[in-house]
Amino acid sequence: MADSSMTRNNPVILITGGTGFAGTHLVEYLLSQKERNIHVTSHSGRDNFLGDLIPKENIHKLDLSNQKEVEDLIKNLQPDHVYHLASISTVENSFEKMREIMQNNIDLQINVLDAIKKFSKESKVLVITSAEQYKKSEEKLSETSAIEPNNPYAVSKATQDMLAYVYSVLGLKIIRARPFNHIGERQKTNFAVPAFASQIAKIEKNQQDILKVGNLEAIRDFTDVKDMVRAYHLLMTKGEIGEVYNIGSGFGIKVKDVLEKLTRMAKVKIHVVEDPARMRPVDNHFIVADNSKIVALGWHPTIPIDQTLTRTLNYFRSQT
Repeated sequence: MADSSMTRNNPVILITGGTGFAGTHLVEYLLSQKERNIHVTSHSGRDNFLGDLIPKENIHKLDLSNQKEVEDLIKNLQPDHVYHLASISTVENSFEKMREIMQNNIDLQINVLDAIKKFSKESKVLVITSAEQYKKSEEKLSETSAIEPNNPYAVSKATQDMLAYVYSVLGLKIIRARPFNHIGERQKTNFAVPAFASQIAKIEKNQQDILKVGNLEAIRDFTDVKDMVRAYHLLMTKGEIGEVYNIGSGFGIKVKDVLEKLTRMAKVKIHVVEDPARMRPVDNHFIVADNSKIVALGWHPTIPIDQTLTRTLNYFRSQT
């Protein structure tokens, strides 16, 4: 069990998948809040620049699907706070990778929560699931909206969500977060906004001629990743154990309008072409958060989407 004085003054923080997109932003935010005892897991062992921010020995090369490796880490660290971000995060090709996504995301969830149950039951855990699990709706989605996932990734996240609930019934201190779309630099290009930004950066440098797109009519709720990880921290510190919280801006915008914003920022004329390969077999037209529950805790988004898009495009320009 973690020492209570450490919990108050210098909590041991573990972020699974901490070298990924949201994980790196979460590390940066926690450091800005004067947290210093931060540990992350990395499946590949690459630190993705975090080696310049936290001690290299705090970056744990770990296969979270290996039960013993997970148990050894939890037993040794005795973390006060666990942010469970690690998962395969993609909707675009989840039908092709159905078995891999299901096995990976569910195994990771069970291994992490089981290890905490065995060796560190006083740990406070934030489990990150997804708004993708909600049933199709033309209304804003609240935490009590119907669950009806329509792609394998969403099924895996709904399962993670329900597993987290089951472990909370068993006594673990779990809070569940259902983030809506979040965007920013360092996001993989199998998501729409970084796919657009990376292609624009390549077109600007004559590395490709056209910008290929999928469904532009979908309406999504976009939040800057920096606002998103601030919400994660707020839930860890002020969220109610056993509860679930949506995290989103509460505003919907057409993907087409996001693309238009980015093309206006381009240094050259952009020719857009619809690519059938980028169309999802099943897609929800409207996914927008009712965020009133987390807003009541004191959170609201602060970064305008134009600022986020500018930062994202500049990131891909620097990488191209």
